[in-house]
Amino acid sequence: MSSIEKLSTPTPITGHTRYDFIPLNDGPAVKSADRWLITGAVLLGSMIFSPIGLIVLAIGFLKSSRARRAGEFVRPTAVTLFGMFAMCDAAGSAVGWSLDIWAHDTRLVQWGLNGWGRLVDGAYYLDYNSLPLGGAAGAGEKSWIVFCVLAVFPARMVAAYGFLKLKRWGYQWMIMTSWAYVFLWLGYLVNMLSNFPERNGASVFGVTGWWVFDVWYMTPFVLLPWLYALDKRRWCRT
Repeated sequence: MSSIEKLSTPTPITGHTRYDFIPLNDGPAVKSADRWLITGAVLLGSMIFSPIGLIVLAIGFLKSSRARRAGEFVRPTAVTLFGMFAMCDAAGSAVGWSLDIWAHDTRLVQWGLNGWGRLVDGAYYLDYNSLPLGGAAGAGEKSWIVFCVLAVFPARMVAAYGFLKLKRWGYQWMIMTSWAYVFLWLGYLVNMLSNFPERNGASVFGVTGWWVFDVWYMTPFVLLPWLYALDKRRWCRT
C-alpha cells in the first residue's frame, strides 16, 4: 500500500472514523489564519465596519494559502468559503434585525431602515414605530426578528465556526441550521405575502426588489445538497 493510500484510509477512533491525514488540532499558521478569517467575518457582518472586514478576510485567506504552501494541513477552500459566507450572513442578519429591537428610536436607524423600507419593504416604512415594541409595523414581523436574533443566527455562527474547525458537531449543526433557514424562508415568505399591499405594494421596487434582496436567504437550497454530498467522516474532531 502506498503512503498516500495509507494516509487516506479511515480508521476507527472511539466508535467513529477519521482520516489519518487530518490532524486532531490545527497548526499555528492555520490558527492564525482562522483568527483573521473569523474576525473579518464578524466585522463584515457588523455592516458599519464591513470595508475593514473585507480587508481582514483577504488577509486571512492569504495566510491560509501561505500555511498550505508551508506544508500545514489546511481544509479545502470550498469549506472555508461556505463557512465564511454562513458566518458573515448570520452576523449581518443578526446585527441588522437586532437594531430594530433596541435601536428603533434612534435617528440613524430610522433613517436607514425607513429608507430601505421605502425601496423594498413597506413594513419598515409605513407606520414605523407605531406598535408597542416599536420598529417594523408588519404583522408578525417582530416575532420573526426576536426568534432569529436570539436563536437562529447565533446558532448559525456557532455552526459555521465548528464547520470550519472540522468539528463533528459543526457539520451536524450546519445541516440543522440550513434546514432552519429553509423553514424560516418559507414561513417569512408567507408572512410577507399575507400583508402584500402594505409591504411590497407600498415600496418602490415591489416584489422585484424583495427578491433581489432576499435571494441570498435561498442559499440553503444550494448548500444542503452540497453538505449531504460531503464525506462527513472528514469532520472527525470532537
